[in-house]
Amino acid sequence: MFDRFLSVLSLVSRFPVKGRFRFDASRMDFYIPVTGLFPTLLVAASYFAALYLSGLKLFAVAAAIFVQYLGFNLFHLDGLSDTADAFLGSQSREKRFAILKDSRIGVYGLFAGISAPAFKVLLLYGVLGGVNGTALTDMLVFIYPVSGRFGAALIPCMTGPAKPEGLGALAAGSRARRTLAGMSIALLAGLALGIAAAAFTETAGLWNPSVIIPYFVLPSLAGLLSAVFYARLYDKALGGYSGDALGAAIETGEALCLLFTAIALNAAGRVA
Repeated sequence: MFDRFLSVLSLVSRFPVKGRFRFDASRMDFYIPVTGLFPTLLVAASYFAALYLSGLKLFAVAAAIFVQYLGFNLFHLDGLSDTADAFLGSQSREKRFAILKDSRIGVYGLFAGISAPAFKVLLLYGVLGGVNGTALTDMLVFIYPVSGRFGAALIPCMTGPAKPEGLGALAAGSRARRTLAGMSIALLAGLALGIAAAAFTETAGLWNPSVIIPYFVLPSLAGLLSAVFYARLYDKALGGYSGDALGAAIETGEALCLLFTAIALNAAGRVA
């Protein structure tokens, strides 16, 4: 079990994974959502540290997103950029494969690579900068990295790999029930951490249903929509997914989760 966890963590993190372990990625479907807790904690810690030092929420949000990309998401942003170059425009199947393998970036990829972090900064600031709520709300919105990884883990449950080699092939044989179990564990662990942090700061109103209930629904919905979109896109055009599809799903799922959170909080009157 520990070997499988460290194996998956080594694939999705830019931080070196220390310790001896036998590489075994056979349970990527379960562990990819669980590894989302690491960028969740990194983003939250970076945000509150930057906020404490500067007193500026916009700077704190930008710093948190910057650190997230350095630590985890640059891999996934590359997948989104490659996907944009390959699929935005009329290309043959062979040309799309060539673009996905090419290390160079085109105009579509550049646009996507700039837009994704920018949207996340704006959405996260919109939620955290305008919340008329509790510190628990601040804690729980940071769960959005789990949402994207849930989407990535679902794709191999919906279609097969386009080629028998590469990162995508490692996830072949994934099962939806294991992905759902990993997502549930990640959300429950995130909720426990959020409650503990809010309790530590002596914040009132911890069990407000308007916060707790959407917390379980919105990340799951965002991840599911992202998975369905990229699974169908890649399956129709290439006959299956690749590692770039998983990265694109992570980036898109994260942004959708933040967008859905902003919409839900606005509808509940919790965003100014």
